[in-house]
Amino acid sequence: MSPRALGHTLTFFTLLAGAQQLAGLRVPVLKIPFLAGVWPGWVLLAVFLACGVSLQLRGKREWQFSPLTLKQLRRFRSLKRGWLSFLILLGLAGLAMLDNLLVGKQALMVSHDGKWSFPFLRGDVIPGKAFGLDYESETNYRELQKKFREASRGDWVLMPLVPYAPKLDSDEIIEQLERDASGKLLAPGGTQLFNGRAYTVFREKPVQKRQEFTFRHGVLNGDMMGWDVNGEQVEKATFKEGGRVKYDDFTGGKAAALQAAGGEQLFTVIYPPSPPSWRQGHWLGTNSQGGDILAVLYGGWQQALIASVLFLTFVFAAGVTIGGVLGYFGGLADLLGQRLIEIWSVLPFLFVVMIVSSLVEPTMIILVGIIGVFGWMETATYLRTATYREKERDYVSAARLLGAGPLRVMFKHILPNTIAILVTLAPFKVAGIITALASLDFLGFGLPPAEPSWGRLLHEGTENFNYPWIVSGAFAAMVIVLVLVTFVGEAVREAFDPKKFTTYK
Repeated sequence: MSPRALGHTLTFFTLLAGAQQLAGLRVPVLKIPFLAGVWPGWVLLAVFLACGVSLQLRGKREWQFSPLTLKQLRRFRSLKRGWLSFLILLGLAGLAMLDNLLVGKQALMVSHDGKWSFPFLRGDVIPGKAFGLDYESETNYRELQKKFREASRGDWVLMPLVPYAPKLDSDEIIEQLERDASGKLLAPGGTQLFNGRAYTVFREKPVQKRQEFTFRHGVLNGDMMGWDVNGEQVEKATFKEGGRVKYDDFTGGKAAALQAAGGEQLFTVIYPPSPPSWRQGHWLGTNSQGGDILAVLYGGWQQALIASVLFLTFVFAAGVTIGGVLGYFGGLADLLGQRLIEIWSVLPFLFVVMIVSSLVEPTMIILVGIIGVFGWMETATYLRTATYREKERDYVSAARLLGAGPLRVMFKHILPNTIAILVTLAPFKVAGIITALASLDFLGFGLPPAEPSWGRLLHEGTENFNYPWIVSGAFAAMVIVLVLVTFVGEAVREAFDPKKFTTYK
């Protein structure tokens, strides 16, 4: 893609993203600038628009890389492990951009009474009565899908691949139980005998329990309670080894007439955290709040990408500016700047986060801002050293003789020749911000509890080792991403190593 084509793309994307935000829509990919908030999204769109217009007006027909840069890029592609890791990360980032097209509780398409609707594109709430349900609150599209299938009238619902939202979305999991050849009740999955509570429902009112039993090793063993269609308890019994040993009828003999109104099929409620289940669509299980772990991992990956972009932008902007000024001017400015950096670097980062968390609810912008305030010093130090070296080169002297000012010399001439430092630091900065956010969430000083977080999943899993699917999912996600980022960083560092392309005599 040429510079001008990139400018056209950025401008077109900015206009579409702004239009969908003003229209109250939530279109995947186009809503990405607004994932961190409304006003950061408009600021980001303004930057995109400025870059796009600049590339269209001043951009060249083709990218003009120096021979050394081309050698470095070819070297990077030749390092198979780093290049493959880079492509995998790009693919994962592309999946994260699809957002509720892949993961979400809102339906992609609903066909009802011959009309089509696309709830996942809308930013408002569609009440259940719009699709024939009996409530005014937001439609539960998973429930709607089941009702349409049972009705078999030609209506249908198309859900995302993972039909659960990354946050504030949990359903009561109800499993239908079966019996083995000997008549004993089997647990969900049919491999073990059932232990726990199971119930029947009224045929005419499936939401109301008729009777609830206690089973041990697939056999009735314990208390039984019965209700009428209005939810009033009408009977109670006790079973032992499958036989009834005690029975109380609170209606004077009328409870027996309700027996025919109840169904024979037994159901049980699976309380969270529940193990992985393909039948329920929880491929990696649920956490202690009932949230789908795969959806939480997906939301955590989106948070990590947003944090990485914000962190790199802030750290590189501050580091390049401060490091360039210190290295270019030197003298007293450099002396004072170095002392301030030394003082700032010994401030207790965790204490500052704890204080801020106690005063305000930390958001993504606040957390990244705090981490960035303590994370720009390494970049500034590298850029200061590079600027000290580059300002003595002949091309800098020539630029000064031609009348170029300090800002033009720093950003137009010196910065392009030190960009390899930023490229080399970027992967390790990304790994650092992902680890820092996960650590803060693990300690309880990170994002609000409602937000999806890898660190919070790790914390929850380490406190509940009886449910290994919680910690294993979060651990696997972090290890895979951090290993891929590290492989990319190693490859970039080796590809941009000046010793590979410099001969000393």
